[in-house]
Order: sequence, then C-alpha cells, then structure tokens
Amino acid sequence: LPRCSVFTSLRRLPSAPSAALLPQRPAPPCTWRAVALAGMRRGAATRTGRGDVDTDAEQIDETQFHSKADHALMRLYDALDTADLEEIDDIGLDDGVLSIKLESGGSFVINKHFATKQIWYASPVSGALYFSYIGDQWFSESLGEALEVVFRRDLVKLVPSAADVAF
Repeated sequence: LPRCSVFTSLRRLPSAPSAALLPQRPAPPCTWRAVALAGMRRGAATRTGRGDVDTDAEQIDETQFHSKADHALMRLYDALDTADLEEIDDIGLDDGVLSIKLESGGSFVINKHFATKQIWYASPVSGALYFSYIGDQWFSESLGEALEVVFRRDLVKLVPSAADVAF
C-alpha cells in the first residue's frame, strides 16, 4: 500500500507475534492516483470499487454527495435527451436513477448509492461498475477512468450515433 494518511500506518515486527503492531511515523496525504492504485492491489471486493469507501468519497458529506451525484446524472440525462438518438427507446431520470433503454433491447442503469457515496453503473457492455467522487469527478478505481469516459465508450459500442454527444 502507498505510504499515505488514508491507510493505517502500522507495521508488524518480524520477530514479534502477529498481534504486535507498532505505529509508524505520519504519512503524507494521499493523491487520488495512490488510492486508486492501492485499491487495485487490495483484493476482489476492492477491484469492483465497492470496498473502496475509505477513499476521498468519504470526505464529502450527505448534501455534497447528493448534489454532485444529481449533477452528474442530470448532465448525462440532458445530453442524451437533447441528442434525441433513434437507437434509444426510452430514457428516464427519477429519484437518483438514470435508466436508458435501447431499441436493441439492452439497457443502462446508473444510480446514486448513498450508503457507499458512490454512483453505481450497470451496462450491457461493461457490466457492473462503481464510481467514487475523487478529485472533481466520478472515478472508477477498478478501471482508472471517469464515469463519462466509460459511459461514452459503452454507449458508442451499442449506439454508434452517440459518438457526437457532448457529456
């Protein structure tokens, strides 16, 4: 794990029993990149992003979370609604859940999840992903990419005319 203040700075003594832990000197603050890289090393639950609730996302309060998540979902909704793409059968944004149904039968569901302060993303292309608010964007620690980047890539694979949509 990177040496930064997000992670508990403890080390085991080589000759002591496993319960003996000594604190190390204080570590510098983490960057989002260090947290993301560490998250990729921590195990299966973390690779999905769901276990990464101890990152910068924890630093935003309930009001900030709802504001930032609602803004992100509304931006995606407005961009698609304005584009009026024929391949999109239905689009809806209700109570923090953005659902996009495609003419081909697939669908995207992007919703805010308060318990983890994340945006949860379900796509017929990528499957389930989880985005935490890191820096100034919703970021997938498992992919190392922003929500808009992942959504655009997945959508264009199924709806090629969406390539010109500005999110």
